[in-house]
Amino acid sequence: MASKRICLSLVFMIITQSVGEDMRSVRMSLMRNRKFQYAGSSCLPFINITTSTIVKCQMACLAQIYCRAASFHQSTSNCELFTDMSNEIANMQTDTDITSMIVITGTRSPPEPTTTTSTTTSSTTTSTTTSSSSSTTTTTTSSTTTSTTSSTSTTTTSTTSTTTTTSSTTSSTSTTITSTTTSTTTSTTSTTTSTTTSITTKTSTTTSTTSTTTTTIQICTWSQTATTIFGSQAGTSGSTLSLLSAPTGMYYDKANNRLIVADMGNQRILQISLNSSPSVATVIAGSNGAGCSLNQFTTIIGVGLDSSGSLYGADYTCNQIVRFPSNSNSATSGTLLGSVAVPALISINQLTNDIYVASYSANAVYKFVGGSGSPVVAAGGNGNGNSLNQFSGPNGVYYDYLYTSSLYVTDLSNNRVMKFPSGSTSATYGTVVAGGNGAGNGTNQLNGPRSIAVDSSGTLYILDTNNNRVQRWLQNATSGTTIVGGTQGTASNQLYWPEALLFDSYYNLLVADRYNNRIQRFNITTC
Repeated sequence: MASKRICLSLVFMIITQSVGEDMRSVRMSLMRNRKFQYAGSSCLPFINITTSTIVKCQMACLAQIYCRAASFHQSTSNCELFTDMSNEIANMQTDTDITSMIVITGTRSPPEPTTTTSTTTSSTTTSTTTSSSSSTTTTTTSSTTTSTTSSTSTTTTSTTSTTTTTSSTTSSTSTTITSTTTSTTTSTTSTTTSTTTSITTKTSTTTSTTSTTTTTIQICTWSQTATTIFGSQAGTSGSTLSLLSAPTGMYYDKANNRLIVADMGNQRILQISLNSSPSVATVIAGSNGAGCSLNQFTTIIGVGLDSSGSLYGADYTCNQIVRFPSNSNSATSGTLLGSVAVPALISINQLTNDIYVASYSANAVYKFVGGSGSPVVAAGGNGNGNSLNQFSGPNGVYYDYLYTSSLYVTDLSNNRVMKFPSGSTSATYGTVVAGGNGAGNGTNQLNGPRSIAVDSSGTLYILDTNNNRVQRWLQNATSGTTIVGGTQGTASNQLYWPEALLFDSYYNLLVADRYNNRIQRFNITTC
């Protein structure tokens, strides 16, 4: 039987359309009556939504920065959004109900996330083999006809076309038969041609892909002159409910916009509303004279609240961590959480209520798991030293449960900041992330760092106490930048032995200015 293998050429009809709203735009190629063939779970849509028109489906893709393709179902108004279907174009199927769209690379504005990929492709081997064979057979037959037959002519035409692939075939067949009433000899010739073409192509391709991710860090600035939000602007100490005496630790109660302050010289913990500062404070623990009873403090340093609102205080002299119920006052006696040698600042993981305490004399950071039980060593505890598993007088501790899931410690006498992974123990070696270049005021140095905070980009904010300044240290940087302070004094742009820092909900910088007996707020100016 005669056969023929035909190679079809596919032509893609690309329609380009601009879609724009709110300064966003993208260009798409439209393929009507075509749908993606889902070869695997990786090409399934990441969002299915209902839109009334194809234009709104395009707008939905524009709103999603990871959208690379979309399909609109006319009968159901279903709009499917895909992350990448570039490898599926060759596998598309016919479906008269669906219009598919592909985002044209490089046409999205604003541009896509800051990950760039460069690909180099080299074709190493291409070979083509073509073989053809043709055979012709001719047959001649003689016959005698005595009948009469009329002429008949038949014509058939067939045409097929699609939007993206156009294939046209026209077949015309004409048949004529003629004979006479007399005896006639008719000669018939039949020719059959068979052509077979085999094309084999082998291609070896090597692809090298390099991905580079660029992270843009927003650099904020703060006013260089501060506002005194509590205590004496002139630096005067006092024991009234509007004054402080050597404030040390702080905790910001974001839900209520309140500040919890360890008023060390007055042996009390104060609660200060920031809604109408400067305001009169409320005593929520202590203020019963110096002592180690559970309603007293001698040298209160660290303070904090857990997720249930319970208050914790670390007494540097009494070597104890005391817990108070929410809504406590000066008449409330706390309960002993545990004993820690010379505890300084504390940090509480609000997700787990784990309590971290810096032990100045034990050169360790202890953790009360879930806010109860005996403390376990979370870092250090290997004697006084400067190895990466040692401290020399740690003072500040900060567990970043929001962004980096890491433990940060200000290693005071080693003039550095250490970072440890979540779940660290005494056997864990940390990483120096700031300082460690000796005591000094150079950009790569610290001098007695006492407190630290970390933002969403991993940037460190370090209270460089002996230099009376706050240093910003970008992630993986080898030096820092002074953002406020730098000289000792009582002026609004000066600090005197600052002890603790934190940010309020507006990202203003709050500093416990210990020997100036005040809380300073440096308002954010740009971010």
